[in-house]
Amino acid sequence: MQGLSERFGIDPRDVVYFTHGTTVGVNAVVQRKGLRLALITTRNFEDVLDIARLKIPDMYHLMSRRPEPLITRDRVFGVDGRMRPDGSEETPIDEASVLAALDALDALKAAQCEGVVVSLLYCYRNPAHELQVKAIIEKAAPGFFVSCSHEVWPIIREYERTVTATIGGYVQPRVSQYLTRLQAALAESGVGADLKVTKSNGGVMSAENGKNNCVQMILSGTAAGVIGASYLAGMCGIKDCMSLDIGGTTADVALIVDGKPQYATGEYIGDFQIHIPSVSVSSIGDGGGSIAWVDDFGVLKVGPESAGSNPGPVCYGRGGTRPTITDAFAVIGVLGRASLG
Repeated sequence: MQGLSERFGIDPRDVVYFTHGTTVGVNAVVQRKGLRLALITTRNFEDVLDIARLKIPDMYHLMSRRPEPLITRDRVFGVDGRMRPDGSEETPIDEASVLAALDALDALKAAQCEGVVVSLLYCYRNPAHELQVKAIIEKAAPGFFVSCSHEVWPIIREYERTVTATIGGYVQPRVSQYLTRLQAALAESGVGADLKVTKSNGGVMSAENGKNNCVQMILSGTAAGVIGASYLAGMCGIKDCMSLDIGGTTADVALIVDGKPQYATGEYIGDFQIHIPSVSVSSIGDGGGSIAWVDDFGVLKVGPESAGSNPGPVCYGRGGTRPTITDAFAVIGVLGRASLG
């Protein structure tokens, strides 16, 4: 904001509308740097995240492994109680089984487990059981972060609902803290307009809504980039094109057809498919700051871990020691000294 004020002579007090797009959520997922969570689900469905949809990332690679879930199996607990597909109750929640899961969670809290996702069968039709489990947890463990799947994305199909709720809980504290800091910084700079954030579908919502329902803004900055690219393409008279948005952590690719961005549900964020309405875009962990490394088989890999902006790539001279894509471009002369300041 300070840079805009200096360059264009804008008084921050004159700003009446402020919309912000951010990649803080998608970066946390791609780099696996979110909240350490546990999962409570219906008894005998504890393997929901591990089974997933049985898709192998690279079927022709003999050493191919499916990505590890954001919540590992040792942090998944089943509880007794079940809803029917129509939302009626088949068996009530057994409070003792929830408390038994909490006893296990106490041990996990000692291992830095910071929150729990509750995702029970058919609770998109009737959330009563999830609400009951949440109330038991909040009473027994005050202050422990709890997220229910029906609050995040109440959709049919238990895996899709569970993984979407998991991603929402995984990034929620980081996104919430980021938006709180941004609000404070804007207020300090003199901007009186309420902060709005871009949603994954290209719309906007209030910052407060974003803090509580951050899964809706998981592709916030990415969607803003695609919307902007379609606008610029229209100004140039181009109807069909591809947008490529390369940042420090991810590279985002989207198609613009007949002058319009495409929309879908089930877009991939790194290794995971997230089931919310969004601009159709694919994000991979290969950005300018993505770190190069060698795996156990001696194969050169890039990403998804990023050097970020601080310390950044080695060539920035800010203390970075691990090679990145930007460093490679600097070494071969694609980036000159002028580009590096």
